[in-house]
Amino acid sequence: MRRAFAVVTASLMVLATPASAQTAADTEVKNLLPMAPVVARSPTVFQQGQALAPMARATIFVRDIETSLKLYRDILGLKPMFDNYWKGKGINKIMGTDGKELRATVLMAGETVVGNIGIYQLYKEDGAPPSPSQRTDTRIGDVAVVFPTNDIMGLTKKIQAAGYKIVSPPVALIERPGMKQQPLEMMFRDADGVLVNLVQAGIPN
Repeated sequence: MRRAFAVVTASLMVLATPASAQTAADTEVKNLLPMAPVVARSPTVFQQGQALAPMARATIFVRDIETSLKLYRDILGLKPMFDNYWKGKGINKIMGTDGKELRATVLMAGETVVGNIGIYQLYKEDGAPPSPSQRTDTRIGDVAVVFPTNDIMGLTKKIQAAGYKIVSPPVALIERPGMKQQPLEMMFRDADGVLVNLVQAGIPN
């Protein structure tokens, strides 16, 4: 399997469609989980003069999806929107691959089709991927996914206890006067070296 990498993708938006609605004869889809309830199904909105709508999700390609779910689902508490296994010519055309199969899980923090994260794993790769970087700094080429939180201290304890590499513990970037609690941020790396940034708003006096 090639080295896991992180990308923000729009090309796999087709994966947000239930398998029952897929009609391509050269693509097979197997549902591993039923679709979670999605309440906010408002249509895509394009602002005047812009060719892009708000980002649907960030997608990371991982070495082992079950390992990734232990973080994003079990520790951070994101809910599976769907979990599908794809194979065939259609999915390979989208990914620019040949003969690969894909498990695609999309997780959501709320009940909306935007602002989610995709955890994807490729199968039938050649060889084992190299170990990802677990540096405690950030460099050009790094990618981070950012989540607001209302429990930065509690989540940080769980993340540390699970052994993830902490880049920065919760810290106030700028001390703001008149605040009962300063806004805080922390950052760590997931199992594939992707940076995860948690941000908690401050509380005014």
